[in-house]
Amino acid sequence: MENKTGKYLKYAIGEIVLVVIGILIALQINNWNENSKERYVEQEYLVSLKEEFNHNLIELDSVVKSNTFNRDNAVELSNLMGPDSPSITEKEFADLAMNMTNWEVQFRPNQAVLDEIISSGKLTVFSNDKLKFTLSSYYGKLYKVKFQEEEHSELRRDIIALMNTQGNVKKMLIGEQWEDFGIGKSKFKLGNLHLLQSQELENQLVDFILTSRYLNTHYYSELKQEIDLVLELIDKELLK
Repeated sequence: MENKTGKYLKYAIGEIVLVVIGILIALQINNWNENSKERYVEQEYLVSLKEEFNHNLIELDSVVKSNTFNRDNAVELSNLMGPDSPSITEKEFADLAMNMTNWEVQFRPNQAVLDEIISSGKLTVFSNDKLKFTLSSYYGKLYKVKFQEEEHSELRRDIIALMNTQGNVKKMLIGEQWEDFGIGKSKFKLGNLHLLQSQELENQLVDFILTSRYLNTHYYSELKQEIDLVLELIDKELLK
């Protein structure tokens, strides 16, 4: 009787051990499947983020070039200002003024993928902690850039407003590119060259030039470094 009981206990213990081992294996397989799914999702997001940030890098380079073009024209116009008689023609003034103010400087990044990751709480799928931190702090960098851009845009609007109230806008529309608009020539004698003797305009140009320079040398350059870092971290993860 004792031998049968001993055999039964050994059999029962063996069954329990097999069940436990089976459960552990099942859990391990389930964990492996979950990890595999997360790695797949991570890879998909990494590829999409790389495409998005590469696009934004190209967009940022384009904005920097536009900002530099605007600033160079503002510098040239500023250097012509003073109390003496203007040494340029109405057309030359118009070219500098329009080149300086025609294009608004604003970085408009594509954020669809990053927005989805942040809003859905999927930032946790990334195994690289530095990448997670960099992505989560990216919005803060954008906010700083947007704030400086608004400061610069306000100065641009002020310059345009001054030229509208104290100058002759029609006489700035010189050239074939404006003919399709159907705007005829101004019948007023007032031109725009007298604006070169405006201390108010000179002051606004100086502020415009300075904020433009700060945008490129500080704000845009720091943002470019941040984008480059994100792309570098993404590439490292994709190579694993």
